[in-house]
Amino acid sequence: MLKIYGGSTYNATKVLFTAEELEVPCEYVHLNFVKGEHKSPEHLARHPLGKVPAIEHNGHFLFESASLCRYLANISDKRLYSADPLRAAEIDQMVDMICHHVGRWFGVYFYQEVVLKKYYNKQPDDKALTEAKGFLDQVLPYIDKLLSSAEFLCGDQITLADTIALPYFHAQEVTSLSLDAYPSIQRWYEEMKSRPAFQRTLARMPH
Repeated sequence: MLKIYGGSTYNATKVLFTAEELEVPCEYVHLNFVKGEHKSPEHLARHPLGKVPAIEHNGHFLFESASLCRYLANISDKRLYSADPLRAAEIDQMVDMICHHVGRWFGVYFYQEVVLKKYYNKQPDDKALTEAKGFLDQVLPYIDKLLSSAEFLCGDQITLADTIALPYFHAQEVTSLSLDAYPSIQRWYEEMKSRPAFQRTLARMPH
């Protein structure tokens, strides 16, 4: 059986959610960061940088969350993805936009307002938050416009772009970031987080 090694991160949530949406049988192994389980020799054999997520399948270890999601789709008859090169490229470009632009700057909010406070007892850097908001103000209007005319990020069918994007947005619920200016994103988000596969994902991950 396929094993997913994860922790309390949106990157791990992406992979488990994708697996649940694809109905891929898998075992989820939650690593305790406080105990340093992600830096153990066993996990370093799975991921050379000692990070999550990683998967074990048929004797092989793989890592990097977006690549893992593509792998899960590719072993599931291309569901959530496509065998057509152009369609696959359209999905890939949205995944890249989410990961390298939306996710990057969402990550700043999460790190500054959640991680620094919880683990380091430090206050957020206002300059970093201002910079993040500036970049999000450029990309989120584009995402909102796309979703004003389509149910999902790449049209009227759910794809990897949606399963990869949702955990980023879900993590923002515990930050000060507001999506009030983006009604189409809010509609998409509420529909996505109510999906049974996402509810199963949350139930499998420690809170």
